Amino acid sequence: MVTIKDIATAAGVTYVTVSRALNNNPGVSEKMRQRILAIAEQMNYSPNVAAKRLAQQKTNCIGLLWPAVNGLFFYNLGVQIQKEGAKRGYHVILSTADPAEALHTFNQLLVDHVILWTYTQPSGEFYRELGRYRGEMLWLGSEAVESSHCLGIDRRQALRDGVRHLAELGHSKIAFVGGVTDKLHGYTEGMAAFKLDYDSQAVIHFKDPEFESKLTGVCSGSNRRTAVVADSQQALFCTFRLFRKLGLRVPEDVSLLVYDDVPEFEMYEIPLTTVGPSIPLLACKALDILTGIAKPKEGERWVQETMYTELTIRQSTRLNDKQ
Repeated sequence: MVTIKDIATAAGVTYVTVSRALNNNPGVSEKMRQRILAIAEQMNYSPNVAAKRLAQQKTNCIGLLWPAVNGLFFYNLGVQIQKEGAKRGYHVILSTADPAEALHTFNQLLVDHVILWTYTQPSGEFYRELGRYRGEMLWLGSEAVESSHCLGIDRRQALRDGVRHLAELGHSKIAFVGGVTDKLHGYTEGMAAFKLDYDSQAVIHFKDPEFESKLTGVCSGSNRRTAVVADSQQALFCTFRLFRKLGLRVPEDVSLLVYDDVPEFEMYEIPLTTVGPSIPLLACKALDILTGIAKPKEGERWVQETMYTELTIRQSTRLNDKQ
């Protein structure tokens, strides 16, 4: 491999002069610069970009600390962040390892920026590793965190918007399948705001051992629910599987709305009505924050923003004509 010293020997000049010419720095005449550039081209010189970046303590890398969960949302968001990063000259490295272990690795690799999505409180070891991290951290999908950028998601409003959509279609009896999260709070707030027929028996956790019998109960009989809100992909898959077993048709027998808008939901045999953050916009906003395009409020160091969600109406919800 040709080095700068080889070019210096061929040109009869010093190593420093060649370095200045190749990096377009002052201290070398234009005539000499062009001569050195011509010799470098003749010798097929290729600069060692990695070494240069290490010397500058900059690698143009973004590390993703992703939860080790199965789901289309994280796959699609990871792909979108990678595409958005490539547009801006960044390489993206993804890890689903323990956050402390992954951040330690990113520290060793001199990763410039880190995006973290976590469902649990990180360990003390993670925070110690964070104290050694020289780059900038963005907590994605989380509430505000001290000394870091944060891009939250208003999931409560998302579920309120979903309930409103179903109410506008004439559904007053709406079941909820999911966990005890801010999405459940949004559902109950929406049911109260639109004066709908709330029933605690119609709130069912998809991991409940009696899930099938409970959902069967609220989706049958004279007082059955005419619409169901699934708060996640797991809740959706469990609900769809039971609907097939019961012979319930979507949307003819029951309308179905799900949180999270991933491209695959449009490809279902019955394209799904969804509410959730736009994945392309979420990726773009995250990169805007990390690259300094999005500015913090005046007098503040960190960007703290909330991402609002979008309702995408497809064929899985319809006007309720059975009441």
